[in-house]
Amino acid sequence: MGFHVTADLVPLFRGLVTGLQPYAAAQEVGLVFESEVSHLQASYNPEETLSEITVLLSRVITYTPQSYQVTVSIGQCNEHTGRCLLAIENTGVDLSKLGELLSSVKNGLLVERKKSGTRFTVSIPTNAQGSFLKKEDTNGTLLPKKYPNYYAAVVKRLTTHFSNTGNMVKAAEQKSSTEGVFLKKVNAVIQSHISNPDFKVDTLADAMALSRTQLFRKIKALTQMSPQRYLRFTRLEKAKGLLQAKDKEMNVSEVCYEVGFASKSHFTRSFQKEFGFNPSDFVKSRNVT
Repeated sequence: MGFHVTADLVPLFRGLVTGLQPYAAAQEVGLVFESEVSHLQASYNPEETLSEITVLLSRVITYTPQSYQVTVSIGQCNEHTGRCLLAIENTGVDLSKLGELLSSVKNGLLVERKKSGTRFTVSIPTNAQGSFLKKEDTNGTLLPKKYPNYYAAVVKRLTTHFSNTGNMVKAAEQKSSTEGVFLKKVNAVIQSHISNPDFKVDTLADAMALSRTQLFRKIKALTQMSPQRYLRFTRLEKAKGLLQAKDKEMNVSEVCYEVGFASKSHFTRSFQKEFGFNPSDFVKSRNVT
């Protein structure tokens, strides 16, 4: 259940956005906070309110293409429903069908596809105590100085989580930070769809807000692989990790489907060609103590 506290929601969410701005800057994504009111006094459960929204906002930042923007805005509480509405809106790409985002909020999430992006509206149960309709004297930007250690830890965990092809990313970062961020975003999109055999290069290009030709040029320059080959390489890298993981003990067939191959024979041939060993060899080595 958890306990409710009575406090102002506006600085709460301004602080959340401020804390995640270094992460957004590392992703080369703009992040701004807007509020219809200057104060929004409400009774809310911090555990329920912060945890899901932090995950949702962090993932929206991750999947938003470089040079685009994420805006967080909050409005009045509805005294009849006892809820407040918080909106997270991105530009540059439609994220409305990305399962990892849709599953991050258990209840009260409304997803709306926009002309050049997506709007996620979270309905927050607050037991509202009242609100004040003073306009925020702000242009929506934030100048972060210090931010809580909690958010710094979130940034660190997210950076680690979304760097699944570390060697490739490091090589891209040696060229420029922009190229490193781009490849991290490519990897994040692939990982979120890795079990889907129908996830192809065209889908990847759409998620990155690039044409197929633009995607080919960028990935080829950074990895010396075509997007199709890089997608297959990433699937096989994931498969290798699963086969070697002693805590999972997955067999070859299970891993094959987990990384998006529709055929076990095709998976085995591709794996052997990439690494020089049969997948079953990795299963055997896993069982050797």
